[in-house]
Amino acid sequence: MCRLLGFVSRHPVTLSQLLGDEELAEFTELACKHGDGWGFAWATSTGVEVAKAPDSARDSALFATVAAQQKADLGLLHLRWATLGLGVTLENTHPFTDGTIAFAHNGSVKPPESLDALIPRDLAAERRGTTDSERYFLAMLGAARSGDPATALERIASRISAECAFSSVNAMTVTSNQLQVLNLFDPVAEAREAEPHYYRIGYRVDSDAVVVSSSGWGSGWTFLQNGEMLTVDRATLGIQIRRVAAAPVAP
Repeated sequence: MCRLLGFVSRHPVTLSQLLGDEELAEFTELACKHGDGWGFAWATSTGVEVAKAPDSARDSALFATVAAQQKADLGLLHLRWATLGLGVTLENTHPFTDGTIAFAHNGSVKPPESLDALIPRDLAAERRGTTDSERYFLAMLGAARSGDPATALERIASRISAECAFSSVNAMTVTSNQLQVLNLFDPVAEAREAEPHYYRIGYRVDSDAVVVSSSGWGSGWTFLQNGEMLTVDRATLGIQIRRVAAAPVAP
């Protein structure tokens, strides 16, 4: 399981400038639990770039440098908590990318191999790690061949929720022009978590930025409903929220 943070701003900013020192420290402190890797992806004029490492953001000199120096107007940050016995390695560290889309996931799909049937053969050969999350990303890439990334994420997440055992398929993607955020989880799995509302994703808007995040820190959030997708346009900061899947119901 993991923590997610995404943003779109009117002007390029560092994470420190976006959140301020106090809130950045509060988010980074989530790595006490989610300390099995971190990654930051940001949009360029033609695609995306990623910096990541399989260590805790709280103790990472590279993370401190990226947070203080790397400017972006569209990006996402991921803190990993390795589950399902999957290794803490660079190959298993989010975000995953092909250079045009960056993808990060919070949740688990069991077993990871149950996703293999959703991945085109040529993309399956590109897999480098062992996680369900990388498989989820590759399946989404395959679906994006016949549609835009947001629709591809919607299609694959809906199939996973219908066909696989999962706790959450919450995900964020960044392209060169859009942030996409999906909130879709099993309420039974959330009830097992020690933290309340663990799989909820909230957003907040001001005149200069839209920030979207997992729960457990910060304030002023408006929370998405289970089964909703939020997209933010890089050029305008325009927001769209739509229901993309029927939310699972607790028995």
